[in-house]
Parts: sequence; C-alpha cells; structure tokens
Amino acid sequence: MKFAVALSILLLSAHLALAQAQNLRVPVLSPLTLIEQEVGLTKVKLSYARPSAKGRKIFGDLVPYNAIWRTGANASTQLTFTEDVKIAGNALKAGTYALYSIPGETEWTMIIHTNTRHRALSGNVYKQEEDAFRFKVKPGRTSAFVETFTIGFSDITSSSMNLKLAWENTQVKFPIEFDVDARVAEQIAAFSAAPGGMSHQNYFLAAEYNFHNSKDLKKADEWILTALEKSPKNPRYGLLRARILDKAGKRADALKVIAEANAWATEAKNANYVDQTKLFWDSIKP
Repeated sequence: MKFAVALSILLLSAHLALAQAQNLRVPVLSPLTLIEQEVGLTKVKLSYARPSAKGRKIFGDLVPYNAIWRTGANASTQLTFTEDVKIAGNALKAGTYALYSIPGETEWTMIIHTNTRHRALSGNVYKQEEDAFRFKVKPGRTSAFVETFTIGFSDITSSSMNLKLAWENTQVKFPIEFDVDARVAEQIAAFSAAPGGMSHQNYFLAAEYNFHNSKDLKKADEWILTALEKSPKNPRYGLLRARILDKAGKRADALKVIAEANAWATEAKNANYVDQTKLFWDSIKP
C-alpha cells in the first residue's frame, strides 16, 4: 500500500514537472521558411519568416515607406553563400548575411548586412556601418495579389539567378552572379599540374562545360580529343565531339564523327548511345 501511494505521488510529480516545463504549442503567425538552392558550384541558403496580409494594407501602411524593414518577420531574413558572389554587381565574400530593405513607392533600397543577430530593428540596434553594401531597385506590380510574403529564386542558370520578393501587389528582384568560369579554370589548372595530369573523365567534363555554356569551342574540341585519346572508341565522348563540331559550324566533320560514335556504341552493344548517336545523326543529316 505504501509503495502504491509513493508511486502515485512520484508519477503526479513527474506529470506536473513536465507540464510546467513545456509551453502550449500553437501555430506561429509568420512561419519560418528554409530554401536551399545550388547554382553553378555554389550552395545558397535562404531563411525567412512569412507574414500574411490578412486584409491589411501592406506597403505604405503595415510596412512604412522610407523606413528600414526586416524584409520578413521575426528574426532577420538571412542569405548564406558557400562561394564568393556578386549581388547587383557588388562583390560579396562567402558567408551569411541579413537582408534588409527600405521600401519606397518608386524605388527600394536593398541592404546586405553583416550582423545577423538582430531580431527587431527598433532602437539603436541597427548600425549602417555594419552594412556590406546597399543598392537600388525599382519595384513592379505582381500579376495577382500575393497574400503571404514570398521570397524565391528564379531565372536560374549555371552562373546566375534572380532573387525575387513579392507581397500584396508589389514585387522587386535583383541579380546574383557566380564566377563559375574562374572556379572551373582553377580546377583544370590544379588537375593538369597534378601527377598523371587530367583524367579522360575530367577532359570530357571540361569540354562539356565549354559546350553547354557557349565558351571556347576550339578548346572544347581539344579537350574532347584528348579524352578520346585516353579512352578510345568511347561513344559518349564521340557524341559530345560531334555536337561541339556542329555548334562550331563544321557540319560535315560532325556527321563523320557521329557515324563513328554510332559504330562504337553498336560494337560495344551500348543501346543507350546507339539511340542517342542515331537521334543526333537524324537531327543534323542533310
């Protein structure tokens, strides 16, 4: 009997302690959003909270004109880059930064800020000297009403993208650029200087990079020829060389190379590249 009473008291105490230690879980008014995007050789992370309009007038009222705004809600909106970038033409080192803005009726000031610890900007916590830089953007109108504040990435290429934010009937966007050419060139130089030099796979990748990004096609052809020397009768490499030659305006040479690549694929019983080389042949044949 004593044991049962003691156990009941212990369980009750544990229950009360647990209840006091926890808060009631309710939905947050401005939920946190995390976005990770790979562009070129860089990983970009965006974190921000998303308030909703809920019938309120936003710009010029809830978000005043000509006053600094967190560009979201709750903690600072943050951007993280694993490589150096350019934002609206301004060089920025790899790292994590806060995104602030000063909305205006006809012009916004965007702020990339180095201090990411701020939650609210009231008082004297914000210091302009901690800005990495500022730049101007022109706002536009959205095609439809945007109820919930939205930031996203658009127009993504292998070396650039736009960051676009929208709320109510207003949107602004600005470009972010990534120096992929320099990073690729650094890697090629390092691999070339290493013992044994570049592998045939890396020569292929270098040639493919130039081909897909409209770079030096003569150099791309040199690289894919070296890849074929190191890996003879490779139909994948032959197909890329045919595409490079065709893009360079050498259709006759491309037809000859694609016929060879098709023969290599047939000899190797590689159905995938038999089909791919035939499709390319059909697309460029007279």
